[in-house]
Amino acid sequence: MYVFFIRLFLQSFGREINELPEVLLDKVTQIPELLERSRAVNTCKAYKRGFLRWNKWAINSGINLEDTLPAKPLHVAIYLTSIIQTANSPSPLVNVFYSLILNILAVGKRKLARPVIKKEPVTIRMLSDMFDFLFMEGNSKNQRIICASLLGYAGFLRSEEFLKIKRSDIVIDSTHMCVFIESSKTDKYRDGAWIVILRTGTKLCPVVNIERYFEWLGVDETDDVHLLCNLSALKEGYKLRNDKKVMSYTTLRELFIEAFKPHVNDTSKYCLHSLRSGGATAAANRGIGDRLFKRHGRWVSENTKDGYVKDSFCERLLVSQSLGL
Repeated sequence: MYVFFIRLFLQSFGREINELPEVLLDKVTQIPELLERSRAVNTCKAYKRGFLRWNKWAINSGINLEDTLPAKPLHVAIYLTSIIQTANSPSPLVNVFYSLILNILAVGKRKLARPVIKKEPVTIRMLSDMFDFLFMEGNSKNQRIICASLLGYAGFLRSEEFLKIKRSDIVIDSTHMCVFIESSKTDKYRDGAWIVILRTGTKLCPVVNIERYFEWLGVDETDDVHLLCNLSALKEGYKLRNDKKVMSYTTLRELFIEAFKPHVNDTSKYCLHSLRSGGATAAANRGIGDRLFKRHGRWVSENTKDGYVKDSFCERLLVSQSLGL
């Protein structure tokens, strides 16, 4: 098979190879080997047979040998037309489609692929330590990142989602809070979604902390300001900036790292998405039903949803425990 690819390249690119700088010649010799590794052995044999059929058709049709690879689009179109007229299945078309370039792309993806290193989820303990460290009566600047963290965790929010939230998107009730997510990348119909969050009354209750935050800023339910708005420092505290613009993602990320840095060993293992994965992990490990879990997190597929959950050690032990060994 390797000899076939060598012959193929010499036939197709002999002149170009001869014109290459000497420093690039050793790279050319690697291409046939990469092509051979791009697919399973039997698949490569099938592609070889497919090319030989094309090559035979082209020569019998009066096409010059040097035009068989790289093939001209018009020639390939005519060849495909003839296959469609005579073939009994799509297989010959598939063999034609998978050209040398696609094989190189496939092997490149395999060779250069790196494992995805997911960030660690935020835990309740981290949120509690962060709250104790930052909370200060009347300090709306600290309360802003506290609210962002608690809401991101409780609502399984992405950073771009809670950066868009305005006061008018939040409806606070005696028992719960509803937050309207106007748009997100998983909302394929762009009709928005409501998230409901229980009022627990604890120090980490998102409802209580958001009420406190708005009270300190003097914001009421009729004000059209962002939850994560920019603030100006005063002698007696903080106030909304006149432009009422939302903070940038970069600023939010810096505030997140600053808030959690004293409570983790390595901040590089955490990001704003750790809030979403932290809430999702806690819910999954407490047995929340799959349908409600997906709806709350606004996931459109099982694979995406499962990628956010880091199963607890005890939950993982349940698998072998259930085997009756």
